[in-house]
Formats: sequence, structure tokens, C-alpha cells
Amino acid sequence: MRAGAHARRDVPTCQLGEPLAEIRERVRRADWATCFVVDEEGVVLGRLGRSVLQRDDELSVEQAMTPGPSTIRPSARLNDVVARMRRQNLSNLPVTTSDGQLVGLLAREDAERAIA
Repeated sequence: MRAGAHARRDVPTCQLGEPLAEIRERVRRADWATCFVVDEEGVVLGRLGRSVLQRDDELSVEQAMTPGPSTIRPSARLNDVVARMRRQNLSNLPVTTSDGQLVGLLAREDAERAIA
């Protein structure tokens, strides 16, 4: 059981030059609370979290994002990932290739359900 097999692939993405207001609206319509900032090749640059996406100020994406979020590889063992998520009180983790390309988002509840 590997992390990549259980990652949600429909997680919203955006790029540095996009208006934050448009990103907020797109993420809300998709019923997500996060958005990953990626470059043209899909490499993760940062993450826009719930608190940023709920605000109404007009920061740039670069100012608003949390740069270089911690990630896991698709080949990571699900048991190990769940243990880490519990230890660090994480609700989800982005899954990326070794090149940093976004694969998806692994939700802790999905991972726990898979190993139960």
C-alpha cells in the first residue's frame, strides 16, 4: 500500500502570475481549502492554505503562499505516512515525484481508511 495510489489527483493548482481573487473563487467552487502553486512543468513551488484563501486582501500569490511545503513520494508506504501524519498532527500531505511534480494530495482520513 503506497501513498500515490490513494492521493487525490483533483487538488487545485495555480501559478505565480494568477490573480489571487480568481484563485480563491476557483478553489471555493471546487470545494477545496488549499491550492498548490506550481510552475509550467507542474513542480510544486508553494501552497495556498485555508487562512490565505479565506482572506480578502490582494497579496500576490508569491507573497501569500507558503513556499516549499513538505511532501512525500508516491512510493512511500502508507503505514509510515499515517504514523508521520499522526505524530505531526497533519490532515494531509502533498505527493510529488522526485522531480517535485505534483501527483496529488493524500488525506489522512483516506490513508487511515485504506490501512484499516
